[in-house]
Parts: sequence; C-alpha cells; structure tokens
Amino acid sequence: MSNLTENFNYLQPTSFKLVIDRKNFPNLEFFCQQVTHPGLLIPSAEVPVRRMQSIPLPGESLTINELSAEILLDENMESYTEMYSWILRNQHTNLDTHTAMQRKEKPPTYADITLSILSSHNNTTVQVRYVDAMPTSLGDIQFLSTAGGQEFITFPATFRFSYFELKTVNATTGSITDSFSVTGTVGQ
Repeated sequence: MSNLTENFNYLQPTSFKLVIDRKNFPNLEFFCQQVTHPGLLIPSAEVPVRRMQSIPLPGESLTINELSAEILLDENMESYTEMYSWILRNQHTNLDTHTAMQRKEKPPTYADITLSILSSHNNTTVQVRYVDAMPTSLGDIQFLSTAGGQEFITFPATFRFSYFELKTVNATTGSITDSFSVTGTVGQ
C-alpha cells in the first residue's frame, strides 16, 4: 500500500534546470527556457470475446516520445550554434556503431541530458537522466520587426534517447537514489 505524501508543496513550472554535457554545450543549460518531459505509450492488446466488447490486456512494447526543449537565443547565437554544430557533427560522423557497442564506449555524437527538478527552496529533489541523447530537430527562428521591447527569441530543439532514469535526491545528504528506469522504443 502506498503512503500519502508529506510534502504538499506543488511543483512550480519554473523549478527546473537542464544540463546537457556542460563541457561541450555550456550555453544550452543557461538558456533553456522550457522542457517537455516525454510521454509514454504502451498499446494494449485486444482479446476478442464473443458477444462482448474486446478485453484490453497490457501490451509488450513501450513507446517513449521525444524530449523537447525551448532555448533562448542569445545575441551571439551561441546556444543555436552549439545545437547546429551537434546536428552537423551527427550528420557527418560515419560511426561503426557495432564496433563502438562492443567496446562499450559512447559514440561522440551522443550525450546524456539531466533534468533536475527543484523544490520550492531551489534544491534538487528529483533528477531525470535521458541516456545517450542526440538532437533530431532544430526548430525555426522567427525574427519579427514589429515585436515589443521585452520579447526574446527562442528556438525549439528535440532529442531522442535510449531510455530515461528517475533518481530521487535526498534533501539532507544530497545522495542520489535510483527510483526506476524506463526503457522502450523511443519516438515514432
């Protein structure tokens, strides 16, 4: 039986931090404005029953949607340039993935992405780690001469990944505990 939570503070939509390989993509962490955690889909298997509606049973394959982020564009377009370079590197890299998997090394075109969920006191409470992520889309940038003074330009980016893990962070000690990991077919 599950216990009722003792924390009745609601999660704020601004309480997050996205980190994508700080060494190679430092601007994506600072300029990330919005993240959409991917949904999950497990289609049911329908069992026909005579003279009745079919009975749904849990399916066997899990589909995970893509991770999407909205990134603020800085004046020097550093955040966009980082994503653009990553996508071009993926396009031009001709990897022998079978050999890389045998060596248990990550190809340089992949990076883990960590979404940290923050408490009302800005402490990390949960981390979602998207393993072996790669960009699949770099969205449009719209320049508008009629925009007001305090509007800023953003661009969307989407990522596919192998699987994600949920980790709980202890508020007192800072230790990280595995909650669970989700594996399945990513995106369609």
